[in-house]
Amino acid sequence: MFNKLSGTLLYATLLTTAFNAHGSIGAQTADQMQRNYDATPAYCKGNAVPAHACSGVLIRSTKPSPHYHTWHHSQNSKDKGGVSFSYLRADIPTTRLAADARSGFTLFPLLQRPKDSLRYEMLCAWPTDGDTWERDTRGCGDNRQTAETEAACHAQGIQTAEQWMEQYRQSGDYKRQCAFDIRRARVPERAEAFHQSVRAKQLYAAELPFPWNEVVIGAWSEADAASLPIQSFFHIEGEYGALQQAQADQQDWHTTNGTFIPVIRVRLPRTLEERATFSYHDSDQAVALP
Repeated sequence: MFNKLSGTLLYATLLTTAFNAHGSIGAQTADQMQRNYDATPAYCKGNAVPAHACSGVLIRSTKPSPHYHTWHHSQNSKDKGGVSFSYLRADIPTTRLAADARSGFTLFPLLQRPKDSLRYEMLCAWPTDGDTWERDTRGCGDNRQTAETEAACHAQGIQTAEQWMEQYRQSGDYKRQCAFDIRRARVPERAEAFHQSVRAKQLYAAELPFPWNEVVIGAWSEADAASLPIQSFFHIEGEYGALQQAQADQQDWHTTNGTFIPVIRVRLPRTLEERATFSYHDSDQAVALP
């Protein structure tokens, strides 16, 4: 006979199963992010596909608010049609994110995104901060604060990291740098262009003004945001309020879209010789389990 004790035991079993299921998803996510970060191919299989599609971590810093969803766009992103991320990988020295970031979200690499999820659009890559708030061409072109006109690197005959650095040294001004064009229309050149942006960060990190790079992705339709391939909501370990911000994003996503996206803890390197780590912890999760 089904009694109160049986009901309690059944509920406990279901609850344990739910915890294990979510914990498994979270642990798998952290493991995949770590593997992607540790992988350092020059290109994806076939050599015509940029490395960001199969390796590294595309990470965007955000700040939650009751007035908007953190995966929606700022007015600047809407105006220019581009959204800024950084690209983390073990062979790219990155000890800090832009604007002292402490939380936000990461996207699945294009070749790993879930079936039927939105295919986001990669636009350009900057070896250091691109000052994209001030640029046209969706954040990839001319900087309105400079007298010169900044065209894409390949349009100026700049094809390699060495050539990019030679140009940068002439002005010493990151606002005058050029972007590596990685749009899908530039097949197969986009793969090499992204590779050279990575090489520039690797070879000249000590000369660059910021410890992070910048990758611009096309602004997605907010009406389709429920299918955006968000891999995790992250928080930087040890940063004040970071966990609470990531939990707020996780809760907002669950309330809005009804699905579970794990909160992942990120430990950034303290030196250029260290590597970042990605880990899942049950205690970091804010979403109430079924």
